[in-house]
Amino acid sequence: MRIRVVGIGSAMVALFLVTGAALAELPRSATLATHAVGSLYNAIGTGIATVVSHHTPMTVRVQPFAGPPAWLPSMDQGETDMGVLTSADAVTSYKGIILYKRPFKNTRILLVGGSLQLGFYVRKDSPVQTVADLKGKRIPTDFPGIPIVGLSSRAGLASAGLSYDDIVKVPVSDLQAGNQAFMEGRTDAGWHAVRSPAVEEANARLGGVRWIALDDSTEGARKMGEVYPGSYPVVAKAGSATGILKDVALLNNDIYLVSSRQLSDDAAYAVVKALWENTKELWAAYPALASWRQQRMASRSAFIPYHPGAIRFFKEKGVWDKTMDDLQAKLLTQ
Repeated sequence: MRIRVVGIGSAMVALFLVTGAALAELPRSATLATHAVGSLYNAIGTGIATVVSHHTPMTVRVQPFAGPPAWLPSMDQGETDMGVLTSADAVTSYKGIILYKRPFKNTRILLVGGSLQLGFYVRKDSPVQTVADLKGKRIPTDFPGIPIVGLSSRAGLASAGLSYDDIVKVPVSDLQAGNQAFMEGRTDAGWHAVRSPAVEEANARLGGVRWIALDDSTEGARKMGEVYPGSYPVVAKAGSATGILKDVALLNNDIYLVSSRQLSDDAAYAVVKALWENTKELWAAYPALASWRQQRMASRSAFIPYHPGAIRFFKEKGVWDKTMDDLQAKLLTQ
């Protein structure tokens, strides 16, 4: 009996030492890049940072930027640890196509989160009902601080057969500036993400806003996808969010939590583990995080490679199989 107790005690000491060593290898702090304060991505990033900071030895600091083009270069060099962006931004920046002049090959997925619905919104009493009705209207354009937004808004117009040539262009720097222009009456419609704090503010200040439908026909979806890779239309149900007064078709894409390839495997593993095991706390942190579910985190529809530390965790959970191995190998060669 004494020998057995000693053996168990030794095993516990060994486990403590191994665990302690693993924790010691984690950085004391990490950065998480998001869009500007007030944006949906900043709120999502803040929720993620809160949960990871509570459940790992790392303190995650949120760093707001105008958009991914402002922080992807520093992530590519390993100076920014993590970031939140759309699948469209991820694939176009990784390949260096469309809006990106060079590829950022050091970006890796930690996990795939929820999906994001984007669309045009108008004042509640506006006569505009669909995207087709925006012809000749004042619309925010350009978005140099976050070019992918300009691409997505053009895709929304394209679903109805419109382009920037068919509207009155009102150049803005980023999403927040676009919403400000809308609240000040300088545009007839805004372009933003459903459930974003900015749209909630517009709804409160203007006595109500209303999302309008893009064309979700087969042809409309094709035109949208040609402009904005990886996007597809979905129907948001009436009452599911502020401004959705009836069922309305919106542009949809996935949201990634990504990291630098230089982030250690142990740190990546710890981040994914914290978010996987504390989904309810994640949902409570911000309403938009309620769609961040375990079954979406290892996605067969991923557009860029996963981080090795994340893969290790997903294999332990049995959600990473040969199909995912094959996808990872394919993505690494692109």
